[in-house]
Amino acid sequence: MSSSPTKSLCALALIVLTNPAGAWEFVTEDFPPFTYPAASVGQRAASADTGGVAAAGPFVDIVQAVCARLHRDCPISVYPWRRALALAEEGKVDGIFTVIHSPRREHAFHITRMLTTSRYSVYAPRSSTFVYHQPQDMAGKTIGVYGPSGTSFALRERLQQVPGVSIRLVADNRRLLRMLEAGRFGSQGLAVLNQDVAWHLIETERLDQLREVGELQPVSYGIGLSRQRVSTAQFEAFEAQLEALIADGTVPAILRRYQLEAAF
Repeated sequence: MSSSPTKSLCALALIVLTNPAGAWEFVTEDFPPFTYPAASVGQRAASADTGGVAAAGPFVDIVQAVCARLHRDCPISVYPWRRALALAEEGKVDGIFTVIHSPRREHAFHITRMLTTSRYSVYAPRSSTFVYHQPQDMAGKTIGVYGPSGTSFALRERLQQVPGVSIRLVADNRRLLRMLEAGRFGSQGLAVLNQDVAWHLIETERLDQLREVGELQPVSYGIGLSRQRVSTAQFEAFEAQLEALIADGTVPAILRRYQLEAAF
């Protein structure tokens, strides 16, 4: 006996609701406390061809919570930032975090609302008497910064009118702080990086000879989805579920657990 049209429609609806949508692959960087390799750092991420390692951290928890509501599998891999950004900008993966609002990022990605707020701060050797108040204070200084990144973009913007500044890009924040402590930027050298990242690394890496000497500017971070791979409608669905998780307290609880400041 053939099935009725009503039963067929119900069966189809059940399949749509229970079958997950296609997987979205995300990339991120080693940027503690926001994102970092999972504890089993040697474990390969679930990517067939990109070869990163599995990720952990508050942004990972938030993305996975959104993807669960969308019934999507969302593997997340950690790479050096340049590699992660290239993969995302070239449309080889579906999403990336953490991202700031900037013309280049907005050209390549749909960007969610900003989720957490921090600051770009200035650091110096503990022996230095330097105190930062305004961009002109950095005239003639050598400044190390992680980049190319949102931090290096913001630093160049702030120092456009300041004479004699030498900006040195460094491949990761751990190396940046070690170089500053070792005097690699000169006796009066400085470094600029995210305040939460700096505090985390100074504590965990025991970089006791460094200190914060001023705040450059606030910064907020969100999640980017590739304009090449994710449609506007799909992004709006992602953002709607993100908003729901903010409203029901899930996202604020995640940020509190990691002692991060919400941007909303």
